[in-house]
Amino acid sequence: MNSDILNIENKIQGVIVRWNMLPPGCTVVVGLSGGADSLTLAHFLLKYGKPRHIRLIAAHINHGLRGEEADGDERFVSRWCGENGVELKLLHADVRALAAEKSEGLEECGRNVRYGFFKELAGENGKIATAHTLSDSTETVLMNLTKGAGTRGLRGIPPVRGNIVRPLIGITRAEVEAYCAHYGLHYVTDSTNFEAEYERNKIRLGVIPVLREINPAFESAVFGMTGRLSEDDEYLNKLAHERLEAAACPGGYRLETLRELPGPLLSRAIAMGVERVRRVRLESRHIEAVAGIVREGTGSATVAGRIQCIAQGNTLSIAAGSDSASFGEWSVPFIAPKTLLPDGRTLTVVKLTEKELEKCHKFNKLLFNNLINYDTISSTTSVRNRRNGDTFRPAGRGVTKSLKKLFNEGAVAPSQRGKIAILESGGEIIWIEGFGVSQRACVTGDTHNIAEIIIKEFET
Repeated sequence: MNSDILNIENKIQGVIVRWNMLPPGCTVVVGLSGGADSLTLAHFLLKYGKPRHIRLIAAHINHGLRGEEADGDERFVSRWCGENGVELKLLHADVRALAAEKSEGLEECGRNVRYGFFKELAGENGKIATAHTLSDSTETVLMNLTKGAGTRGLRGIPPVRGNIVRPLIGITRAEVEAYCAHYGLHYVTDSTNFEAEYERNKIRLGVIPVLREINPAFESAVFGMTGRLSEDDEYLNKLAHERLEAAACPGGYRLETLRELPGPLLSRAIAMGVERVRRVRLESRHIEAVAGIVREGTGSATVAGRIQCIAQGNTLSIAAGSDSASFGEWSVPFIAPKTLLPDGRTLTVVKLTEKELEKCHKFNKLLFNNLINYDTISSTTSVRNRRNGDTFRPAGRGVTKSLKKLFNEGAVAPSQRGKIAILESGGEIIWIEGFGVSQRACVTGDTHNIAEIIIKEFET
């Protein structure tokens, strides 16, 4: 064996030992796509595991996205495992359909499918080994850098997270290819790896080669930096966790306690609080938005698309916007022109100008679903969500319906019904989000005081 390959294998083994990734006798599930990285990992662990009585399970997922190419990858993996006596588990998934069903992106959905399968195979005590390399970690650092990440984002991909281990995290993609060449390992190549329109591949194919020209050991330098940042970040995370626990109160976290935290701890506490609601990674602009309402003591910020953070009274509440039960029954006074809703959105009522008013009278009133007779709004008007027994008389229909029947006819998902905004005035519902105005509040040819109702997501 030449010295270069011996050095590569020593790096892999050194990472495994340093982070105690694979104790003797354990079960390890390897995500085996058939690519160079995963094949190197499986090949190495097969050798490494035998004398240590480690049970190796290869897991391959056909995501149903690349047609015959994906089917060919599956056949390749099956053949390699058969030839090398490796236990193989296969999963077929229609990721495109699952993503549409769950309103997730393809990448997010594919990742959830993969790791769900891995966890099922590993069981409670097993390990999951993924083939992330130093090159992958470097790309992640650079991607996060473009988004203004803090120390957490600049740590790159951690060697260990829970039962997930990454034995190749100390070697580059070039070293992986050298390993494959030495052992005669043939592998498959995902054609999308060369499609530079994807963000990661732009960095991989366009940015990193330039940085290597400046410093040929660029990736190794990044590895050293991420290690140092990890130590700092772990210490600060420990402090932030303790302070977040101290701030916990019914319905969220005490604002006065959070405001006492220095910036590095407050930003981490915010990220931890959001992650307790949903597993998302916040960008720095999101953390700044939430930190702003914490300091102000009032306001709302919607982060990561669907997480609502609301500061009111002395509490910061954090909830998933798609979960209508997060806030239960809610009601807020109508405040002109803009009313902040508990889920982070705003309801704005804009009075029309004389010129706009003239245009309105030229059209059928049924076209103006969100136009309302402003004179029906009073100082007692409120914005709320549904209540048992609510009824509504839609403009122009001549019938009164229960909200339950109205929502059923409108195919509104039960999980979304508690989120729908309702305008109530004088004990009567005069407007419902998505369903328009009531007969009492509708615009007619005799209406002179007209306003438009607009619902917007809170802009961070």
